[in-house]
Amino acid sequence: MMASLKQVDPVPDAKPVTLEEGISLLEAGQGEGLVVDLGNGRMASADGHRGTDGLLQRLRGHRMMLSLASGGADLSRFEGMNDSLIVAPLVQEILDAAAQKD
Repeated sequence: MMASLKQVDPVPDAKPVTLEEGISLLEAGQGEGLVVDLGNGRMASADGHRGTDGLLQRLRGHRMMLSLASGGADLSRFEGMNDSLIVAPLVQEILDAAAQKD
């Protein structure tokens, strides 16, 4: 469990922050005791074994999924794989030598 995503009543001392605020605070090393409001009553906190590192990873992933779901991500820069296999010359030499031994 990297970080928990659960419906909770926030700790009175910890005012939930937005997703972007949470990511910024964690990147700045200020994420201890952080509670992040993900919307719809869902909160994220660093109570897993990976602590704040796990929470940061989870929040970045959540932000990416929100972007994909809203159509805000530009997927045009990704290309499909071509059908040809490219083998480095030294690897091809080894493969050719192995084929000749048979």
